[in-house]
Amino acid sequence: MPSLSHALSFMNLFYVLVVLGAIIMFANMIIAASLRKRIPGGFVGKWLAIMWVFMFFFFLAEAGAFFFISSLNSIDLSYFLIGTVLFFGSIFVAVVNRFIFHLIRELEIHK
Repeated sequence: MPSLSHALSFMNLFYVLVVLGAIIMFANMIIAASLRKRIPGGFVGKWLAIMWVFMFFFFLAEAGAFFFISSLNSIDLSYFLIGTVLFFGSIFVAVVNRFIFHLIRELEIHK
């Protein structure tokens, strides 16, 4: 019988967090796709499409982490993959901030 400390290891926590993150990101992709259909285009439509691409990237990164991180033989490759995901996460936050800024500005103009 496995001990509690083994069940609560960082590796198991990693897998739980990655699976939950992938589920949340997939739900976000569905929501963003439904919103994209309701927006005719323009700046908001363009940036929502860009955000969807980043969401898809994160979903693939999380799915890849779940299935492939334990089989990586090179710790350098693991660090590279984690660094890449974090880097694009920073860009994603910048895209979201730009999107929200312009969305609010467009809403203020149309009052």
